[in-house]
Amino acid sequence: MLGDLAFVLVLSVLHGFDLTIGDHPPWMDWWWPLLVSVPATSLLLLRRRAPWLVLFALLAVAVGLTLLQLNIGGLNLVILVAVYSVCVRNSVVGEVGAATIAMVYPVSELVVYELTPVEGLLRISGAVVNLVMVVGWARAVRIGRRRAAQLEQTMALLDEARDQLAADAAVVERARIAREFHDIVSHNLSVVALRAGVARALIDRDPDHARQTLQELEQTSRGALGEMRNLLNVLRDRNPAGQDPMDWQPTPSLDGVDALVESVRGGNVVWTLDRRGKVRELGSGVEMTAYRIVQEAMTNVLKHAGAGRARVLLDYGPDALRIEVTNRVSGIDAVDGRPVSQQSGHGLIGLRERVALLGGTLTAHPVLNGFHLEAVLPCPENSDLA
Repeated sequence: MLGDLAFVLVLSVLHGFDLTIGDHPPWMDWWWPLLVSVPATSLLLLRRRAPWLVLFALLAVAVGLTLLQLNIGGLNLVILVAVYSVCVRNSVVGEVGAATIAMVYPVSELVVYELTPVEGLLRISGAVVNLVMVVGWARAVRIGRRRAAQLEQTMALLDEARDQLAADAAVVERARIAREFHDIVSHNLSVVALRAGVARALIDRDPDHARQTLQELEQTSRGALGEMRNLLNVLRDRNPAGQDPMDWQPTPSLDGVDALVESVRGGNVVWTLDRRGKVRELGSGVEMTAYRIVQEAMTNVLKHAGAGRARVLLDYGPDALRIEVTNRVSGIDAVDGRPVSQQSGHGLIGLRERVALLGGTLTAHPVLNGFHLEAVLPCPENSDLA
């Protein structure tokens, strides 16, 4: 705005100076044209709000002064500025229209002053060159502005996508930690409850066995507290390198299934562990998922089965690992040969998410007097350690 105002003042002063030293009709004082040219030049202050109106008004004033054979001063330059203002805000059609309309002024000069063909050609050629330069400049500015707006919009979308990815990553991380907490707390509390019940039953008739059971209960509790403490550290701390503290801790694997089964022996459920096929080391993701599947299934048995038998099967196939955990209740816990429901709530949901990430399948359903869980995890032999 200040630039336009300064431009108007400079052109008005130059036009006044030009009128004082130039010729003018004897019936008109030299300053009369200023009464028209200065207000017309001042219209540049409105060129951003009404560019077409400014262009038409300036052309009318310039053509009118030309018809009176009066010096228009710097109005020709003001017309070019008005053409630029129109073109920078319009499409190609607007550009062609503004340039065509602007040619009215040089054509009027050609008619009024009766120029020779050579002079007329030079005057028209100069006007065309000026208009081409102004229209090209306006077009370049308009394209640059559009690209800048597109870039700004793209950056905003990228920022939004980055924030969404960060939020999704946080949700995934919270879900992972929640699953770990569920697996640790649910299983270990079930084992603690089992051991405490055994110790209570044996404390009078077999104190030594009860004492050993209490020692095992203490070890289980300490182990569970240690795992929970490690997970809490994940929520609190991040090392300077940005690594996940959970990655510092050894992940559970199928080597720990034997200890897992041993930890629940001595209760009302008789456990057996079988392995089939060629036992081999699998990837860390498959090993941890398989361990958590067995752990969750055993926890559900301890919660719901009562007394009976339970079997854990690890079947190492050439392309997949098949895991089966089946339990059968006995005695008063059996319900007339009907299926026994063992709903595990969020446990099975978390297991299905783990298995789906590895491209495997998981099924869990009641059977006669028991419950059966089966999971298949892809693990080709040629990618054991991948």
